[in-house]
Parts: sequence; structure tokens; C-alpha cells
Amino acid sequence: MSKNLGTFLVFIALILLSVLVVNGLYFNTPIVQTAEKEETVEKVDEDYITTNLSISQQREYDPEIVEVVLGFENESRDQATAVEENNQIVSQLMSILEAEELENVETQGFRVYPYTNYITVNDDDGNGKRERITYYKVSNQIKFTSKNLAELPVLLGELLNAGANRVVNIDYRLESNEKALEEVTAVALSSLKDKAAFMAENLDKENYRIKEINFGQQNIYGSNALQSMTRSAESSSISEVPLAEQKVNINVSVSAEVELY
Repeated sequence: MSKNLGTFLVFIALILLSVLVVNGLYFNTPIVQTAEKEETVEKVDEDYITTNLSISQQREYDPEIVEVVLGFENESRDQATAVEENNQIVSQLMSILEAEELENVETQGFRVYPYTNYITVNDDDGNGKRERITYYKVSNQIKFTSKNLAELPVLLGELLNAGANRVVNIDYRLESNEKALEEVTAVALSSLKDKAAFMAENLDKENYRIKEINFGQQNIYGSNALQSMTRSAESSSISEVPLAEQKVNINVSVSAEVELY
């Protein structure tokens, strides 16, 4: 074997050895597997229904007390005379109210103001002449409260006959609005729970849960009190003022978010 041929064979052997070593390293390298992390899924119970309910609860009460404001006015061409006549009316009205032993009797809204008017005056020759005349009008009010509601129509008639010529306001109310509001609110909440229980039963649910509750408006109001508000100076004496039947109405609204499960 020639020297050149031996060198060539050694070179080929080195190449084959390198390939085997590289292949051995490649195939013997362990495969690293990435383990997948299992996510914990929280089990959610979706067997429920969420809904909104609302209740408007109303209740009527018999009034327990009444507040009355009467107005009266008079006029004269002389200011002092007009004021004196108004004072006489005040004295007459106060005498009637004091005899009834009423509560919180007071005068309010006293006012004196002039206004002008024109009249036609004939002279000696029969010729008409317009003259400007100044009058003084005095207005006043008197306010009182009473618990004797049955006798109120007769009392108003007496006051109108004594000089009052205008009924400004008649306000029927309860002695304690807070107590009545609490009663109506309690009934509204009870009705809300009954409605929630009814829905749960008819939607095949075992129970209900009130998640959030909101209180809406709370209204207190009465009906129109007077059937006859005023009388003119030419009217005959009035012994009784007709009044409409009175009730105090309380309305409470409640809404809630309810879960049926």
C-alpha cells in the first residue's frame, strides 16, 4: 500500500468517526417536555335568576288636625279709617277663636296699600267730570289649628260672618307623619317579599335573596278641602261652610334587585 493511499484512508476514518460522534450526541440528548399547568376552574352555579321588583304602596288615614288660614280685607278713602276697621275685624275673629280654645292662633300678612280709581261727578250744570280718587286697602290673615274637625264647617261660617271674606288654605294632616310613613313602608316591604316569593315559586326556584333595595318617593297629600272658597260682601249670612270629605294619603315606593335560586 502506498503512503498516499494510507493517508487517504486515515482521513476517511476520521470523517466517519466525527459523524458518529455528532449523531450520538444528537440522538442521546434527552427531550425536555414542557408540562402544561392545569388552571383551576371555579365552578359557578348558574342556576339562578336575577330580576328587579318595585312596589308602590298607598294608604289612607283619617286626619287628626287641621290648619286654617283665613284672609280678610277692607278699604276706605282714609288710611286711618281703613286700618281701624281692619283692627275691629281682627278683634271679632280673635274673640270667636279664643272661645273655642284653639291652638296656635296668630295674625299674619298684614298689609296697607293705596290704589286709585276714577269716578264721574256731575257739576251744577249736569256736566260729567272724571275725578281721580285714592283708596287705601288693608289686608290681613289669621291662622289657627284645631283638633275638633267635626265642628270646623260651623266655625268657618261664624268667622266668615264676623268679617273674614276669604279662605286662604285648609290643610288636613296627621299629628305624626313619621309614624304613618313607617307603617306604610313596612307594608311595602312585606308586599315586596311576598312578590319575590311568588315569583320564585312560579319559576321553579326554591327561594329568593334580596341583593339590593332602594327607597323611592314618600308622598303625603290630601284632597281638595273646600267646596266653597269665598263669599262676597253682598252674600247672606253663612252658618256653615261646605267641606269635602277629607283623607290624608301616604304613598311609599320601594324597588329591589332580587335573586331567585
